[in-house]
Amino acid sequence: MKLVSSNKKLRENLIPGKHNLLKKNKSMRSASQDNPSDWVAETAHELRLPVANISLLIETLLEGGLEDEETARKMLTTAHTEVIHLQSLLSNLLSLEQVSKGRYELPKQWQLLEVSVNTALRSLAKTASDAGITVKTNIKTGFRVYANEAQLNEVLLNLIENAIKYTPTGGTVTVISEDKEGCFSINDTGIGMPALEIPKIFQRFYRINRARSKGSTGLGLSIVKHILDSHGAKITVNSKEGEGSSFMLEFPGSLE
Repeated sequence: MKLVSSNKKLRENLIPGKHNLLKKNKSMRSASQDNPSDWVAETAHELRLPVANISLLIETLLEGGLEDEETARKMLTTAHTEVIHLQSLLSNLLSLEQVSKGRYELPKQWQLLEVSVNTALRSLAKTASDAGITVKTNIKTGFRVYANEAQLNEVLLNLIENAIKYTPTGGTVTVISEDKEGCFSINDTGIGMPALEIPKIFQRFYRINRARSKGSTGLGLSIVKHILDSHGAKITVNSKEGEGSSFMLEFPGSLE
């Protein structure tokens, strides 16, 4: 009976707490983008959710959940998922802090886009396979981008992963080099987004569809925008609900 009571407590406390947290974050988000104190408060709220989930799961296990091996395994698996999400969130927070401060000038040089894209695709091969998504490239031989290698790789990783995440099984993600040097796009046949949402997607912790973005930190596109700003690069987003999205990037050339 104690286990039943604990599981009921977990269901009743965990879900409403999540909804309350999301409501608070939504009201804080627009004001916090440039206000350091609000930024800290918003970050604390985002960290609070996975920590609270883990705490409730452990409490339930200690109150009797360990007596049922199957239940204990499920709860530990859920707790492990929350820990992975927390680690990802902390890692992205550190990345965002580094690129947003601009404390030092990172070395830039001409990068072969095909090489950088292939680096990202190797990291995302399992993600794409598990999701049933085909990733294609249409990159001209020798096409170059003037950028910092590590940061260009991070931009590609975030944008391609985002495209995979929001594309239904059987869909396609394509990376295309454009006619202009330094200009390329990531296109998907995904769910798309309303035009009114596009200006918001680069805000910290912003997620259009939280059900589909489960496990996402909501920081990937914010990191992308900060990296592009540090390069003097531009990004243009075109999207239509039910048809997909296109992220067009334009990197300036070398000033030398």
